[in-house]
Amino acid sequence: MTEETKLAVQADEWEFIYYKRGTVGSFRTGLYDLYWKADFINQTKLESVFPELWVLRQYSQESGYWEDLQARVAALSQKK
Repeated sequence: MTEETKLAVQADEWEFIYYKRGTVGSFRTGLYDLYWKADFINQTKLESVFPELWVLRQYSQESGYWEDLQARVAALSQKK
């Protein structure tokens, strides 16, 4: 895996960052809010229809994911 690949931030991850900053569009905000309110079974159903929700699953279930994502964004910002 190259350094470029390690630093890559996928489009779905950028949308999640915008959501956390409060700057994502209303549809994505509504979808993410709905996901957080749903139980596990309904979260799984939402993920099957909206595969981009993998980011929220990673955020909620993988320890250190958010910190890693922030570090990748910061590294990309410094690179410019």
